Amino acid sequence: MRKTVIAALLCSGSLIVLGCSEMPGHEHENVKSTYVGVASMDQDQVAQLLTKQGYTDITNLHKNGPDWVGAASKDGQMVNFDIDKDGTIHTK
Repeated sequence: MRKTVIAALLCSGSLIVLGCSEMPGHEHENVKSTYVGVASMDQDQVAQLLTKQGYTDITNLHKNGPDWVGAASKDGQMVNFDIDKDGTIHTK
């Protein structure tokens, strides 16, 4: 009984973060990452991402489902691009 009370007291401060997995009778739970990728970014954030990757003259930047699409100049050539949910830039 004493171990359970101590475990509950020690665990109470981290109940939300850790889920108190060390308490008797509690099972482990897999928690997925909260990363949601570029789908959660706004237009300015996506433009900054593209600029950091060497793209300039970004035009027609808009969402298409979870992806961002548009056109820009890269290495002196205009390209159309699609940025998927993982942040990978695909040029066409």
